[in-house]
Amino acid sequence: MMRMTKWFGIVATSVVLMSAVSAQNLVDRLRDAGSMSFQLADAAYRITLGFPEIGCDRQEFRSGNLGAQDPLSFTFQSGTLNFQATINQLVNSIQSDAVVNFVGADLGNNVVEWTVDQTFNPTLCVSIFIEGTEYRFEIVRVYGKFRMQVSEIDCVDDPLGMLNRQVSLQLTPTGGDEHNYMGFDGFVPDGQCTTRYFCAIATANTLQYTAYGGDCPACPGNGDVDGNGCVDDADLLAVLFAFGSSEAGCADVNSDGVVDDADLLTVLFAFGSGC
Repeated sequence: MMRMTKWFGIVATSVVLMSAVSAQNLVDRLRDAGSMSFQLADAAYRITLGFPEIGCDRQEFRSGNLGAQDPLSFTFQSGTLNFQATINQLVNSIQSDAVVNFVGADLGNNVVEWTVDQTFNPTLCVSIFIEGTEYRFEIVRVYGKFRMQVSEIDCVDDPLGMLNRQVSLQLTPTGGDEHNYMGFDGFVPDGQCTTRYFCAIATANTLQYTAYGGDCPACPGNGDVDGNGCVDDADLLAVLFAFGSSEAGCADVNSDGVVDDADLLTVLFAFGSGC
């Protein structure tokens, strides 16, 4: 009876430990991996013109869809979710290598939001291509938000091909247009940006994008299924619960495609190692 009680105690403790691991904040995992890939698949843009004294959004100049932008990767600043990107990386039709700074915040419930609000002094005199036609635009301010839901996925090579590793997280838009948009405030100038004709606002909404991040560290292969450095009850139970499965991650200790007796024996023979 005492042995059975001890066994159930071990089971209960291990289940709690395994649940704590699975409940780990996905945003932390995203940050710790150091980078993510990103692609804007489409967005609705609108450019309006006016005069400062009556408002820069008085008259629509152009509207349409951006279409797919080139995929890119963002490298997080150490210990944060902050990253930098050029304007051209974000919107390929704007010819500017000026850098903008995004600040990332963990909002809880595996939601992360990046914000940017940057004013340029001196302003940026750039070319914008709209439906094949080049226009001059003087950018004064860049602002926007990307709010993303982080979800766990099976380890795969980065679907966007921008990260030299496998990824375990996918990020998708959440929160609607209120939390997913980009804007550029400025002026329509002459060719040299010496004379300003109109003030202008360019916005992009209805953003459609996807991003990938996280990491897929190799399984230790020594019976330490959860990779905490100690082969213990949690590792034993991970193998028992996944027994017979062909999709069980590191519970397939010998990586032969199925969790079976060989994996169980590896854990048993190594039991206590590193503890």
